[in-house]
Amino acid sequence: MAQEPSDDLFSSDYHRWLKDEIKKQDELLTTKRTIETSCGTMEYSLIGEGPVILGLHGAPGGYDQTLFLFDWITAKGFSLLSVSRPGYLGTPLSAGKTPAEQADAIAALLDALNIDQVSLLFGSAGGGPGYEFAIRHPDRVKCLVAMDAVSSQYLLSVNIGKVMEKLVMSNPGVTLMEKMSLHFPEKSMEDVLTHSTLCRPEQIKAQVKEARKDPNQMRSFFRMVRTLMDYNHRKAGLENDLEQLSLLSDLPVEKITCPALIVHGTHDSDVLFYHGVYAHENIQDSEAYWVREASHLLCLWFTPHADELREKVVSYLQEHR
Repeated sequence: MAQEPSDDLFSSDYHRWLKDEIKKQDELLTTKRTIETSCGTMEYSLIGEGPVILGLHGAPGGYDQTLFLFDWITAKGFSLLSVSRPGYLGTPLSAGKTPAEQADAIAALLDALNIDQVSLLFGSAGGGPGYEFAIRHPDRVKCLVAMDAVSSQYLLSVNIGKVMEKLVMSNPGVTLMEKMSLHFPEKSMEDVLTHSTLCRPEQIKAQVKEARKDPNQMRSFFRMVRTLMDYNHRKAGLENDLEQLSLLSDLPVEKITCPALIVHGTHDSDVLFYHGVYAHENIQDSEAYWVREASHLLCLWFTPHADELREKVVSYLQEHR
């Protein structure tokens, strides 16, 4: 992604920058498509040229989450296939409820699109179907990159607290989050970090102070919040994810044979650090990249190490392309 000047965005140019950014997001959304597969209707976006990177979003989310947060990877010589997992947006829950069923639905999507092999990119609640896809369809995976990804039992209310749970699991809550992020971004970032990190308050304030000077970090934050909107069309997927992930035991990731890069924020208070450590220690051909003081899922974008980490992900994907 082309670098932009790291001036403080809370200046006279902030609203113009924000208007241009929302326009770019709207243009990306026009790439949405649906297709009939052997498992039912699947919603997706496919952009770029080159080897296909298959992105699986977290919860809540949709194809737009992966598309918004990883569109930059197409400038590195890859195509990006972003999928709405069952229950999210235009993919009905009937396409697959369990992580294993969702993995098979993703394979059916690749069949319908005539795509033989992909590199996997997934995070958070996408870890269940992501790891299962690598286990169940090993011949279709070149490598995988897992970011703050679930690899064992997950209980939402225990990990992120009741306040954030109410925000992300109601229409009024996500609407408030979006308005706060646009009009009071600094306060909004602090609130989100407070409920997704183990960092101390002074560390959170320092992270926000640095992030507000970096257009890439700000862009990622706004885009993440936007992919929580339209809650009514994400509710079935979110509720199913919470049910399915609460029933998980440790996933049998030792069966994964492809190369794997396991990325996890050391201070993630949502999907705890254990999930990353467990995956790394049990996948034979795996490499760990622990992001110091990083919070949940924003570890690839909302951290002083963001540029370094992006380059690490790109070089890993290029190595195994």
